[in-house]
Amino acid sequence: MAKKKTNKEEEMGLEAILHYEMDETESLAYQISLIWLKKSREYFPDYRHATMKKGDPRKSLVFKMCYKLVRETKGILQATDYPLYIKAQLQVLKYINEGKAQPLIDPNCLVGEKAWKRWKVWKKKYDAITNKPKEISAKSKVATGKALEGLQQSKEFLVKVFGDTLEFEAYNQAYLNNNIFRWINFGKISPYYVCLSPYLKLLLTENDFKKINFNLDVYKQYVCDLVLQKFKELFPQESERNLN
Repeated sequence: MAKKKTNKEEEMGLEAILHYEMDETESLAYQISLIWLKKSREYFPDYRHATMKKGDPRKSLVFKMCYKLVRETKGILQATDYPLYIKAQLQVLKYINEGKAQPLIDPNCLVGEKAWKRWKVWKKKYDAITNKPKEISAKSKVATGKALEGLQQSKEFLVKVFGDTLEFEAYNQAYLNNNIFRWINFGKISPYYVCLSPYLKLLLTENDFKKINFNLDVYKQYVCDLVLQKFKELFPQESERNLN
């Protein structure tokens, strides 16, 4: 089997970031470019794909599209979201181009309104599969156990970072510096806690909730009286009277 042809810039990999003294945005765009180059060939192995230009990769179409993607989605997507974003685009394009001899697959598909719509539809289905608790009734021991465990773990983590009193101002500071979103998306704070916390309801806007990488509605259906009581026991300082 013939060895797959690559150019010098692709072989250089992440070393190009230092070699060409890329800033933070350029560095992220370049890393996304490498992911696109690899994954697009995996999904469409017979397609004649775009490559990096010789010399500075920032002159390549692939890089320019990825750079535009980063600029357009700043504050909306996290760095960890982009591999999934690329996977979403390629899977949807593969599905809609099924049976076509010469599909049009290039980096332009990563940006624009249609690309964003593809991502939102794909991500919704992805969340439903990966984040949904076991298909058991809301009153089952398994579902309730997961909720209780999640609340307990959240309490232990929050006490560790905020202290025993869990002051609202500490939450506000974590919101302002985006730590809250990292903790939620990295699983430090349970989805069940996010569903029930008056602090978070006060802090997070509708757009903020879109930054969370799971569907809260899935977890809300598993909140029963026992879970609510446990929340009140663990987080008495979050009663409505303390938010005034």
